[in-house]
Amino acid sequence: MNAKHLIRMILLTAILFSSLAFTGQAMAASTCGSSYTIVRGDTLRMIADKCSTTIYALQRANPEIGTGDLIFPGKVLLLPGAIINTADGTQIYIVSSGDTLKALAVRFSTSIEELTRLNAEILNANWIYEGQRLIVAGKGITSPSPVPQQPPSGAVSSYTVLPGDTLKKIAERFNTTWQDILRVNPQIKNANLIYPGQVISIPEGTTTYVVQKGDTLKAIAARFGTTFEKLLALNPFITNANWIYPGQVLRVK
Repeated sequence: MNAKHLIRMILLTAILFSSLAFTGQAMAASTCGSSYTIVRGDTLRMIADKCSTTIYALQRANPEIGTGDLIFPGKVLLLPGAIINTADGTQIYIVSSGDTLKALAVRFSTSIEELTRLNAEILNANWIYEGQRLIVAGKGITSPSPVPQQPPSGAVSSYTVLPGDTLKKIAERFNTTWQDILRVNPQIKNANLIYPGQVISIPEGTTTYVVQKGDTLKAIAARFGTTFEKLLALNPFITNANWIYPGQVLRVK
């Protein structure tokens, strides 16, 4: 066997092993199916990677787990693509990556209009998210009479979350704080978990101040005609009154 032929055989063998390895990975990802049973040592990140999804999708699909602290061996997590049949005949589908409302309407023999009617949280038919739970069918489900939604006390407007938004960015845009946004949106359980299309309430305008080098809470209070104690009450995240730092945003009124 000449050298040229030997090199060719080595390359073919390497390609064959590479393709087998790739196939094995694809098969492993598909073994998660529509649910996954947690084993000791699992984290949401590990499960998301193993099942080819994301942490946020897992949190949307399983809202009871919160930020991920409430997972334990033996618990079964639903995965994107799962279908839930409830006792009252309602059928719920967990959105998978690549799904569109049009494709789901065809799959479940319904229409986009019916899906948006059954799922009031869909504000834009082009925006559905992996892990989102959608009602796709149900017995005797009728469209409820619209009820005017009153913003929580202290909220003066609503805002639809855009891709890339964070509570901090939204707060800066409306001259408020992310803590105050949380206060008027009790449905937000995790400040880091908001999604495009979500409608949130915006609190009344507040006055904020960016801490400068050399500032103290007492000096800031004097500058804005308030008291040290009121500043602490407005900023409950301050756990040590002697420890504020440059760049920190404080609510002063």
